[in-house]
Amino acid sequence: MINDAFRIFEQIVIILIGFFSTYIIFYFMSRFERTLYRRKYVYVIAYLIYTGALFVAQIFGGFTLNIIVTIFGTILVGHFLYNNKKIYIFYYSLYIVAILCFNIAALPMLEAIYRLVNVDFYNVVTLNIASSVVVQFINLSATKLFIIFYGRKNIQKISRFQYFNFLVLPLFSIFYVITLLMYMQIYISIEDLILLTVNIASIIVLNVFITNVFESVSRNNELKSELLLYEQQTKMQYDYYNSLEKKYKNSRKLIHDVKNHLQTIEELYRQQDSEKAKQYAKDMDKMFDKFAQRSYTSNKVLNIILNDKIQKAEELHIFFDCKIGNADMNFIKDIDLTSIFANLIDNAIEGARKANKQKYVLLKMDKFNGSFVINIENSIDKTPATIGHKFQSSKKNHEAIGIGNVKRTLEKYEGDVRIHFSDKVFKVNIVIPEA
Repeated sequence: MINDAFRIFEQIVIILIGFFSTYIIFYFMSRFERTLYRRKYVYVIAYLIYTGALFVAQIFGGFTLNIIVTIFGTILVGHFLYNNKKIYIFYYSLYIVAILCFNIAALPMLEAIYRLVNVDFYNVVTLNIASSVVVQFINLSATKLFIIFYGRKNIQKISRFQYFNFLVLPLFSIFYVITLLMYMQIYISIEDLILLTVNIASIIVLNVFITNVFESVSRNNELKSELLLYEQQTKMQYDYYNSLEKKYKNSRKLIHDVKNHLQTIEELYRQQDSEKAKQYAKDMDKMFDKFAQRSYTSNKVLNIILNDKIQKAEELHIFFDCKIGNADMNFIKDIDLTSIFANLIDNAIEGARKANKQKYVLLKMDKFNGSFVINIENSIDKTPATIGHKFQSSKKNHEAIGIGNVKRTLEKYEGDVRIHFSDKVFKVNIVIPEA
């Protein structure tokens, strides 16, 4: 009776592992870059068909057919449901081959670890179940690493939160499942097998649930950052158009008095006081100059940002020198332009504002060797404080997140940022390859 129940338990666990294995593959394709979005029921049907095909291949075809079905099934599902770019056929194939190779290498390694830490299984079935469950949890962690490595091009950017996500929970699950299987070997009843099955199913569901929760939290944080940037951009646009309206009203007053100004200049020339007439004309030119809105680039949003920040600098009596060459950066999203330029220029103005003597900000931007080069320099009063490799904000209860936001934004465009500073000057150099 117990033997029959144990065989049933083995089959149930194999089915659970099969569904979990399919979930990991679908999770990879959904978190990798996507171009296709179908109705949800299409993915549910594809998930069931894919899993069923793997079960059939495993039962009737063995290991070789299982590999073939896994590779071609992943390519078909990925190409028609997630991303139809041809290069992603290679990525999907590479991922499956990497996971299969990892599984082949992991099984003997697990057996060696069992022997090393004196983990004894009294029958082959329990050993196979334990190893299969452990391998799937390791696959989930490896998949998350694969996504980060190929999605961000830099595996060193993993946060502690992400480490907890793909290491701590799977490791706990592995320890929990192995411990359960070891103690169940001492004495086991049908009720124990039912509880064991429920526990294994629960730990798998928990991993899926927590993974989705972490993804949601991460996405919410990204959306909050984007929302703050949109608010910042909206405020700058509002201030920009409000400034235009004020200038328009003032210009109407000036135009109304133009006739009087011209008559005054004519009278000065009639009296042969050419010096005063020239000075009067220069003063008028300066007055008109105040109402002119400067155009630095062909990008509307970047113009708004620059006009807003330069006006802010002038109000703080900070000299702002802006030299823009070929700067057609229309391939960069408006929200990302705001993140890069608003953060950096705000930091530069804040640093220059506190400088004891010269208060200045220099912005140079041009195209060089197929890349856009941006240099921002400002005066400072002392060497910036740092914690590790991060800058510490001088504002009370405020984190210096501006540079971090810039770096994350530049990663999207494979850009690079370098920072140099002394006790008097702070320099930021950015290089963005042309798209």
